[in-house]
Amino acid sequence: MIVRLLLLCFLSLSLYGASNADLLKRADAALKSSKKSAVFTAYNGYKNLYLKALIESDTVLQKKALKGIVASGKKLHIDVSEYQKKLSKHLQSAVKPVISTPQVKRFVKPVSVTKPTIKPENTKKKIKIIHTHSITKAQWKGNELVITFSKNLTKNRVNYFKLEDAAKKSYRYIFDIHTSLLEKNYNLRKTPLKRVSLSQYKRNTVRLVIESTTRLPLRFWYKQKQLLIKPGIAKSVHQNVSLKKEELLPKKTIVIDPGHGGKDSGAVGYKKNIYEKNIVFHISKELAAILRKRGHRVHLTRTRDSFVKLHKRTEYANKKKADIFISIHANAIPRSGKIHQAYGIETYFLSPSNSKRAERVAAKENIKDMDNMNRFGKDSFLNFLNREKILASNKLSIDLQQSVLRALRKHYSKIKDGGVRKGPFWVLVGAQMPAALVEVGFVSNPMEAKRLMNRTYQKRLAQGLAEGIERYFLKNP
Repeated sequence: MIVRLLLLCFLSLSLYGASNADLLKRADAALKSSKKSAVFTAYNGYKNLYLKALIESDTVLQKKALKGIVASGKKLHIDVSEYQKKLSKHLQSAVKPVISTPQVKRFVKPVSVTKPTIKPENTKKKIKIIHTHSITKAQWKGNELVITFSKNLTKNRVNYFKLEDAAKKSYRYIFDIHTSLLEKNYNLRKTPLKRVSLSQYKRNTVRLVIESTTRLPLRFWYKQKQLLIKPGIAKSVHQNVSLKKEELLPKKTIVIDPGHGGKDSGAVGYKKNIYEKNIVFHISKELAAILRKRGHRVHLTRTRDSFVKLHKRTEYANKKKADIFISIHANAIPRSGKIHQAYGIETYFLSPSNSKRAERVAAKENIKDMDNMNRFGKDSFLNFLNREKILASNKLSIDLQQSVLRALRKHYSKIKDGGVRKGPFWVLVGAQMPAALVEVGFVSNPMEAKRLMNRTYQKRLAQGLAEGIERYFLKNP
């Protein structure tokens, strides 16, 4: 099964049979262009080549791809420091040691020399980078988008380019700004624009995307601490017009996975009649009903109390060509633990674990499948499989977590934010789309277990999940 998943991932990364030399030539040609859109294409091309080189263990191609990533990234003002480090390692390993030829020794009278004492520099001392430049406000003033910064904005901080596809009626106007975002989310929707999103794209880069179904006469200029953007949309179209949410959102295919089932009961609650498999099944059905009412195509990995192997669940999602995959679970701690203190909602995306907490939760969910590999093998395999979808899955997890908390806190107290975390969950392995696993609460906690058994609470929780899904699609259509 592992071999099959590895081949599946390899095929998804390969670019339809094109040779590495051809792909490299295309990327090199695009890099020489004066158009930023072409350089952006080159940047993505080099990144794809680097992934292929890693899979094929081609060190020569890795070095060439890394050089391309660094060169195109610098042109686009993208933070490529991590790739620069990898390139430096490659270059250092390629340097051959110089072998000195033996020379005839001559007798020289030894002279005693007192060496000066030099205090070694503390090279291990880490320098903290403080972001002094940030976005403090972003809002529409009429048909003009005004982004305000903490300090004056200079032109070299902004990289602007556009991507146009007339056949698909997709016109994207992209601003990469070297700054940081104080707030995580800005609601910048604007009629008749298809999408306006502002997010922390990289550690030192904020990305603004304005997308339209028609070409826009977009203009922008700088004014001290402000970036002013005028897309050129007609006033008559915008005034007193508001689209309904269902008109704004494209209809998507969603696969919901009610965790466990059948012989696998999942976590057992503080009372013996409380089973994880039943709770998550009810929540999943509620979520499916809400999403179907909104016009989405929804599929469940199980429609009754039956056992489905972990790898079969993502295979099913791939077969349905789902846009996202969400696995619903409930948490628990041993009865000997502090059951009253452990509660809260957590959301995970696939990645090797970076905390004992994530490892514990994942161990509970993975117990019925994929237990024949050691930890190193699992972590390496997970890291390999999740290269391309990790960022999108992280974004999906954040939207799900925030929306569920917001929905429940309107009606209940003590709704604890367990956070968004990485975790080695095998149920997410093989998903060819953004995927997340939601732990809706602790069935071992008396207060939270009673809520999770309550149908009204289940509906409100499902409502929060639905809002998170649609929030994700609004920002990532």
